[in-house]
Amino acid sequence: MNSRKLFILQRGMINLGMTMMMTAAIVYRIDYAKLAPYQLILLGTALEIAVILFEVPTGIIADKYSRKLSVILGFFIIGIGFLIELSSLKFLWIFIAQIVWGFGYTFISGALDAWISDETHNQDIELTYIKGNAISKWMTICGIIVALLLGLIHIRLPMLVGAFIFIIMSILLVFIMKESEIHHKITHSMIHQFKLGVKHIFKHPLLKIFVMTAFLLGLFSEGIDRLEEFIILDRVKDTLFSQLPSIYIVSIMHMIVAILGIIMLGIIKKYVSEGLKTYHWFMMLLMMMSFGLFVFAYVNQAYIAMAGFFFFRMTREGLDPLYMSIQAREIPSSIKATVMSTFGQIDGIGQIASGLIMTSLALFLGTKSILTVTAFILLIAAYTVVLLIRKHQMI
Repeated sequence: MNSRKLFILQRGMINLGMTMMMTAAIVYRIDYAKLAPYQLILLGTALEIAVILFEVPTGIIADKYSRKLSVILGFFIIGIGFLIELSSLKFLWIFIAQIVWGFGYTFISGALDAWISDETHNQDIELTYIKGNAISKWMTICGIIVALLLGLIHIRLPMLVGAFIFIIMSILLVFIMKESEIHHKITHSMIHQFKLGVKHIFKHPLLKIFVMTAFLLGLFSEGIDRLEEFIILDRVKDTLFSQLPSIYIVSIMHMIVAILGIIMLGIIKKYVSEGLKTYHWFMMLLMMMSFGLFVFAYVNQAYIAMAGFFFFRMTREGLDPLYMSIQAREIPSSIKATVMSTFGQIDGIGQIASGLIMTSLALFLGTKSILTVTAFILLIAAYTVVLLIRKHQMI
């Protein structure tokens, strides 16, 4: 199997396993574990604690030793983390599970994108990332359907299958994943490798601005990521779908988002190429996301409000391939996973800060305030991309 196909397969399997787990887990946490909104946000904070602690060290390991090994470890540890959540309905164990599988994800984050960037020498890298995201959306749809069917038997069943998908993939990758670039020729220390990555970021005319973009993208995401199902389930009470079981509503929501994501990625695939178009689309998507959240927060008519939410999610689905391709083209191979992981850590710092802010807003002002603050953060992020465009034009 060539590297592009294997990358796309891995992205698909990640989304299949994650979707099966998360589709059932949100119902598991709300209806069975009876977690409150602030606890749902704290679970996201647990994930970001793992990112803060481990993102850069695992990225350095990928650059210094082996990106293949890093990815394999990531798949295995994520599966173990999922199994820990299945072991108890108590908040503490669910919290610990997030830290464990978040730790596992840091082995994949940066390493997998750096691996395909080097294996293909950045040839058509935007197209590769877009195809990877597109197949991820199709696998999301498959994961939702399977999670729904298995969830009707028992809510823990799709979570269990999702865990084993990651564990089985980790075993398969030992045999089918190749690594043509020799990364372990790096002989200096991990600390020196990290310093090289940071030095590159702050010397680079674009990446030093992109630091603020990455932080703001982390800052915006935590509140909406942890509460969107909670808010949707609350909004559905005013619609014809109010009598449906929660797992049906969550499954339908995720499926609509996946279909809209496929449409959005098709649009981007048609119009985006390397260069300024990537930055222009990145900026426009951020502004459209903000608009969707304002509609979701302030329109009282439930159907229109939910249309705003789905517009937000549709435009959001286009961000990731553009975000990764900007980094891939601006980072040299020897420090690529390190720098990509550093940006992941910057995003994680933003999410930690967001968790604290959004938890306070949830406790004292309610979910509308979270949506409002999130929409304004997206507008500020869009402005940082304007600065990137200006700097790009000067180079």
